[in-house]
Amino acid sequence: MREAIKKQSKKGFTLVELSLSIAFIAILSIIIVVIINNTISSYRRGMTLNKINSTGMDLVDDIRAAIQNSPGAAVTGFCDNYKDGSDERKRCLEDGALNYVLITKRADVVINGKAKDNVPVFGAFCPGSYSYIWNSGYFANDGQVKGVWRAELKYKIDGSVKTRQNFWLLKLEDRDRSVCASVMKGANPNNNSNAKYEIDNSDIANVFDISNYQSLFEEPIDVLSTDAENNLVLYDLWSAKPAESKSKKGLFYVASLILGTLQGGVDITAKGNFCATPGGYQAAEDLDYCAINKFNIASQAMGE
Repeated sequence: MREAIKKQSKKGFTLVELSLSIAFIAILSIIIVVIINNTISSYRRGMTLNKINSTGMDLVDDIRAAIQNSPGAAVTGFCDNYKDGSDERKRCLEDGALNYVLITKRADVVINGKAKDNVPVFGAFCPGSYSYIWNSGYFANDGQVKGVWRAELKYKIDGSVKTRQNFWLLKLEDRDRSVCASVMKGANPNNNSNAKYEIDNSDIANVFDISNYQSLFEEPIDVLSTDAENNLVLYDLWSAKPAESKSKKGLFYVASLILGTLQGGVDITAKGNFCATPGGYQAAEDLDYCAINKFNIASQAMGE
């Protein structure tokens, strides 16, 4: 009887064996969790990059179409608003009346705890068919942009004056380039011989007021949604001065846009690493979603 009991007792696991088994299972579980997290992170990064690339190409196609349908005549015709021989007219001709095509407001911005100066925060691009007004993603966090309010649009439609606020990217029909002209000194440069052509950075107001121009036929369109589901915003929209072809049958535009995520501490002034490093951004768990890309646009205006 005693020998049978001894044989049965030898069949169980020792405490050391149980401890080793539990440790092995724990380590295996940790490895599985790490692999799953890395897989999910890679998937999120891939989805974000795909979303940025597809959205960026859609924006490029939209802006390219707007340029192609814009007047092919030189923008320098707007320089006739300034007196012959004046410094304003000379500057206007030298840069191809660029201020009637591109407006950019720059300001001091706090990015990942560091102050950066002369960063684009809002602006407008007016090729002559549709105009685009954009706000930087830096306005998403209170206090990040110093001393500057985000851009607004004041317009008239159906006899009523309205104001659009809290947008990322608006598109509206604007064949007179009134959006860009509206922030120049003087309400309407076409009717104001004292209009100031040179736009100092501090002179650019945040309200694009075109309510004194002709009424819009349709409401401005949100090209980038402000819904919580959309996490993509512009950080810059730039254009060189339009170049007139030798045949004078069209204008050539070279432009670019920077599209990125709201999350991840995007820094467009950085060199090489445009997203905050792990631990360098408060919402570190959002770094999987951080991405940024620059898209170039080259197109010819052939409209009347």
